[in-house]
Amino acid sequence: TSMIGFIYGLLDAWTDLFQLPSAGERFEKYKPALFAACLLPPLLFSLNNPRLFLEALEYGGAFGVSTLFLVLPPIMVWNQRYGDDQQSLTSPPMVPLGKIPLGSLWKVAGTLILEQGGDKLGVWEALRQAMDQIQF
Repeated sequence: TSMIGFIYGLLDAWTDLFQLPSAGERFEKYKPALFAACLLPPLLFSLNNPRLFLEALEYGGAFGVSTLFLVLPPIMVWNQRYGDDQQSLTSPPMVPLGKIPLGSLWKVAGTLILEQGGDKLGVWEALRQAMDQIQF
C-alpha cells in the first residue's frame, strides 16, 4: 500500500512539475518516463542499502507515533481548555488536575523522543563506551 501511495503521489508531482495532464494522449506519451522518474531513484537507493526502507519505518515509528499520540493530544486539550478563544467545554474534563497532567504528558513525550533520538544517533552507546573506559 505504501508503494501505491508513493507512486500516485510522485506521479502527480511530476505531472504538475512538467505541466502535463493527468490523462490523455500527452500523458500516455510521457508515461514511461514519468514512471521511471518515480521508480528508478528508490530502486537505486535500495540497491545501495537494502535495509533503507526498514530503517525509515523505524524512524517514522519512533518519532511519528510519539508525535501523533503523545504530543498532539495534550496540545489539542490545552488549546480547547486554555486557548485564546476559550469555549465552554461540552463535557467535564476527563483528566483532572488541570495543567499538571498535560505538562506531564509533554514531559513524557519529550523524554521519549530524546531517548529514541539518542539511541538512533548512537549517543547512548558512545556514553556507555566512554564510561567503560573511565577507571574508578
